[in-house]
Amino acid sequence: MKITVELPEDEVREICALSVIDKKGPAIRKLLADSLMLQRRVRISEKFLCGEWSAELDGFEAAKENERRSARTLAKQWRG
Repeated sequence: MKITVELPEDEVREICALSVIDKKGPAIRKLLADSLMLQRRVRISEKFLCGEWSAELDGFEAAKENERRSARTLAKQWRG
């Protein structure tokens, strides 16, 4: 889809500089795609934070405890 948008020249220059793309069209497309991706991530994060979504991580706590134990053992061995 093609859309015509009026933007101030200084904003277009800033968009090109931030995107590291010299051509205006591709730079604006990248800005839009990045913005959409960020908004989608915000929406997903909000679902986890409010409890609408969750994840069961079977064995996660046990694995972390094993890592801590192993790290302590290695630290003791290293210190002698």
